Amino acid sequence: MRAWRFKKPVTPGFGIAKDYYLSVLASSATLPSMLQVLNPKGDIGAVVGFGAPLASGASKDDLALPLKHGAYVLASKDQKTVLKMLLMPPQDAGFDTEAFSRSLVALDYGVDISERVRSAWHLAQFTFESHDPAVYPSLDFLLDVVSTFGSRADGVVADPISRRYLLPPQVRLFPRADEKVDAREHVSVQFRLLSSGLHAYTLGMQKFAQPEFEITGLLETDQIASATYLMALCQTVLVTGPAKLGLAYGPFQLSEGGFDMQLWQGVPVYEMLPDRTMLSSEALMSWNP
Repeated sequence: MRAWRFKKPVTPGFGIAKDYYLSVLASSATLPSMLQVLNPKGDIGAVVGFGAPLASGASKDDLALPLKHGAYVLASKDQKTVLKMLLMPPQDAGFDTEAFSRSLVALDYGVDISERVRSAWHLAQFTFESHDPAVYPSLDFLLDVVSTFGSRADGVVADPISRRYLLPPQVRLFPRADEKVDAREHVSVQFRLLSSGLHAYTLGMQKFAQPEFEITGLLETDQIASATYLMALCQTVLVTGPAKLGLAYGPFQLSEGGFDMQLWQGVPVYEMLPDRTMLSSEALMSWNP
């Protein structure tokens, strides 16, 4: 008798790291109801899915009432993606809203984001309990949930891993680089000026248990070009699968990186090295996207 053949789940070659989370700092004193954020038919602009409080004694009637501090479960309609939402005062999560509003970081984001954070009444933290093996639908579900919740709670979406603060309409990009995934929704490119030159590096690939990327020895004028190259590299990995040591990606070859332990603190990193006949800046100039 011939054995049954089962299809293996189609995966992109990576998953979602357990420590990937997003937060929403909500400046509205009264929060939306669960049904305004998530309901089975996607009515009134909500995300399609199911949500429920985890508190004992909670009833179905609570779904139509304003959300309150506590734990909730949120699932996609096919239930392949399950999120946990913890709703609490910002100080309970160790977030000092006043300190943020006075920081140099706040200046980079403008008055709208700074004021929303400063006046935040609530902080909602979203983590994955389980995700679709295909990964991409789960990422979209998370982004849809946080942007919808954020919009209805006058919130700011905080992405600690990629070190970004976003207004809800900035969470999803249209048009996207690829219909499945857009690296710009998950990854940022950061810069440091060192004695050896400009250091460009990504933050966000670790969300997928993948190494971050870095380029060292650049010129200060290489910021835009290096950011474009690194984001294109991340996009390639998220669409085609994990990067491999020793392979060439444009004018650079992947090598072990992350030797600045104070910066990376054990996060895996690939350094992009040019051909020995070229400087990093020259290699970048030779790249045609």
